[in-house]
Amino acid sequence: MGVQECPCKYRLVVTNETGVTVTVTPGVTPAQEEPPNGFVGNINFTAIQCFTGAAMCNPAVDNFEMNFVSNGNTINLVQGRRGTIACVEDTQAFMFDGTALGTGNAIPMQQYTVDFSYTILNDTASVTITATGEDGTIITTTFIADVSPATFIGDCEDMVGGGMN
Repeated sequence: MGVQECPCKYRLVVTNETGVTVTVTPGVTPAQEEPPNGFVGNINFTAIQCFTGAAMCNPAVDNFEMNFVSNGNTINLVQGRRGTIACVEDTQAFMFDGTALGTGNAIPMQQYTVDFSYTILNDTASVTITATGEDGTIITTTFIADVSPATFIGDCEDMVGGGMN
């Protein structure tokens, strides 16, 4: 299961990115029949999947989290666990069908299915996150951020610092 579970490894870090828009489309429940809400604020995002600095992957490393704040409104995806991950050319990292607990005062507290992509071009990352709640609530954001020095995307054989085994 390890090779399929961990076809690659990554550590993605976005810290306090400002001016990010997050859209929340309420699910189809009687109390939430309203149009989408757009929020502009600050986001933190980390995703650490199968990561170790050594020339191997570690399936026990399985976490992602998003925290967003906008004028007192909060949207959090916490206790994130991977679904399927993939990497392309040490510059793109993906996750499909992950799960996370949604918390905060701008979304219903429930389980969400989460997909994200993180693409590096030079020193900039393009990040897209989509989360769908059990009640149909949809959280979406796409933003640009500086690539953190802590960020790493690679094959299982890659070592932090570029060495190969």
